[in-house]
Amino acid sequence: MGDLNWNRVLITGAAGKIGATLRAGLAGRYPVLRLLDRRPIEDPRAGEEAVVADLRDRAALARAVADVDAMVHLAGAPDPLDFEEMFRANVRGLYDLFEAARAAGVKRIVFASTNHTYGMYPVAHGMTPTDPVRPDSFYGVAKVFGENMLRYYFDKHGLESVSLRIGSFEPRPTQQRHLSTWFSPRDAVELVDRALRQPAVGAAIVFGMSNNTRIRIARPNWEAVGFKPQDDAETWRERLAAEGVDVDGDLEWKRHGGMYEGKDY
Repeated sequence: MGDLNWNRVLITGAAGKIGATLRAGLAGRYPVLRLLDRRPIEDPRAGEEAVVADLRDRAALARAVADVDAMVHLAGAPDPLDFEEMFRANVRGLYDLFEAARAAGVKRIVFASTNHTYGMYPVAHGMTPTDPVRPDSFYGVAKVFGENMLRYYFDKHGLESVSLRIGSFEPRPTQQRHLSTWFSPRDAVELVDRALRQPAVGAAIVFGMSNNTRIRIARPNWEAVGFKPQDDAETWRERLAAEGVDVDGDLEWKRHGGMYEGKDY
């Protein structure tokens, strides 16, 4: 069976850091990229449709998913301290968007999940997609909700999905932890493209990281979408050491989540 080819792909959160990377990297791979953000998209190009919408606006979301074949959902509120805003965007808004997509006949959703869905595991534990979730924050809890919703939509409605548990998306590694968790822009584009095109994914969970020598994921599940990452944070080791990063010392983080360790939210 060959790769799937979609006509119109919706990217939510298209003005954000990952969204802008996908906008550039996926250009020309699909006939139409529909770009949604609550901020205006600058200078739409040929093959792009710009949509301004908020995850709190159900009617706007229903219009945004009309005639869409597949969707990459990046939009959301990242700050767990603002619980009300995060709940409205990452739980209520996520439901409204997914339900609108189901009703509109969208066939594939690629969901930006996070390493914070398993952030309370010690780093010595080699993660797999089947390990029970252990979120480290309300943000992680909301992403678990998204993953479980997609499992439900596949089992009940046949809507396929790939949840990407993204590590550290950065132009380059800048800290010790990135030697394990880095997710390069090039690999991000290719993983999302594979998650869109791979036939028969069911409701897959795949870890969004590059092929790092020090990766602490026992089974990233890249084979579920035919993804072969090209980059390795280790190639930045000498540069990081010259910048004063302790590349070979004791680990500066004890749990997979890193940034939320020891914080009560």
